[in-house]
Amino acid sequence: MDIFIWERSLRRTTLFGTDSENFSRLENIKSDMDTQLEKVLIIGNGAAGMEAASRIREKNKTVEITIFTEEPYHFYSRIHLSTFIGDNSSAEDITIYPKSWYEKNNIQVFLHTSVVKVNPLEKFVIDGTWKKHGYDKLIIATGAYPFVPPIQGVELKGVFTLRNLQDALRIKKFMKNCKDAVIIGGGILGIEAAASLNKNDLAVTVIELAGFIMPQQLNQEGALALQKILEKRGINFRTSARVQIFEGESALKSILVNENEHIATQMAILSIGISPNIGLAKEAGIQSNRGIVVNNNMQTNFKDIYAVGDVAEINGTIYGIWPAAVDQGLVAADHILGLSPTYRGSLPLHILKVAGLELTTFGQKNIIHRNEHEVIYHNPADDQFAKIIHDGEYILGAIILGIPGIGFRLERLLKKKKPITDYLSYFEKGDWNILKRKK
Repeated sequence: MDIFIWERSLRRTTLFGTDSENFSRLENIKSDMDTQLEKVLIIGNGAAGMEAASRIREKNKTVEITIFTEEPYHFYSRIHLSTFIGDNSSAEDITIYPKSWYEKNNIQVFLHTSVVKVNPLEKFVIDGTWKKHGYDKLIIATGAYPFVPPIQGVELKGVFTLRNLQDALRIKKFMKNCKDAVIIGGGILGIEAAASLNKNDLAVTVIELAGFIMPQQLNQEGALALQKILEKRGINFRTSARVQIFEGESALKSILVNENEHIATQMAILSIGISPNIGLAKEAGIQSNRGIVVNNNMQTNFKDIYAVGDVAEINGTIYGIWPAAVDQGLVAADHILGLSPTYRGSLPLHILKVAGLELTTFGQKNIIHRNEHEVIYHNPADDQFAKIIHDGEYILGAIILGIPGIGFRLERLLKKKKPITDYLSYFEKGDWNILKRKK
């Protein structure tokens, strides 16, 4: 079974992302900007930090760019890790920027190197070897770490998290000697991981605390439709289920779920959320709540320090998705370059494909206000389900399962603020060709 999450180009900005009207030609920026900007440091080698680095180098050929990452790998696709564990690809296959890219772009990268201190007043950082590095601008892109619950036995051999490439490689090796596996968490990454392991003939069970799977992306109807399809492909589910104990002496043998259900398994993958990695920022006196607090330019309370990606909190929101990381990296980079971009949020768009079955979700998944309506279409025989939320004139969100290419077209209607009044009667009948006929 093949499953993956579709990702947009690294250069993508959403309707709700970078404010393109605030962009001007960089050639028109005063020349003294180039002389003032000498050193940019970036902590983190993920999508947000790398987007910022790429953008700055593209528009400024002389500024010194230095990147620190605790990982031993160059920039790779983190969102493909849950499919990577179940296929025959290598680390090189999911690497986006190999060593040669950094060399070609004259970007210095310190692999396997942490930053242990930031001094915002004197504008320097200290790395894990106690070397000091000064900066003109600093971008904190430290991401997040996986949440590990304080459950008895969570430290047993066979219990994994899946957040980075090292995690994935360990799982890839360990699963070769397993017959069973349990995924703790039925979110988008948990479902992907479950499908990857199932593809390798492991008996897989997904345990989800909520009443249905993918509660962040789906409503109950869409979740049940997807669950039935995945069950036909051999994946088991326990919803409204809580893990009580990971059982075993030194290695995992079984998991106690709820009060009296024991699920035998040799391995388990925790996929139950992330926590922004704000420790370095807090110690430096950078304002933080759940994440590092930033304004619409991605600046912190220190004007020369920016935060982007999973660690950034803007207007009380931590997006935690790849498109948002890309958008935020662009905004920070352009502000550093002397422009005045504005980050206005990112529209979550998720597209999964499970054994040829496409699932698309974006925007609202349920009615919120009185003037809103829904169109529901369900064809169980063909594994098709659709729910469209609208206000009578414009689309507000949708869940589309088993109808290839339609979710993306609907999302474009939302982005373009195109009226859907003429479409509604067709949607109710499941006549999706109207979207292909009308431009």
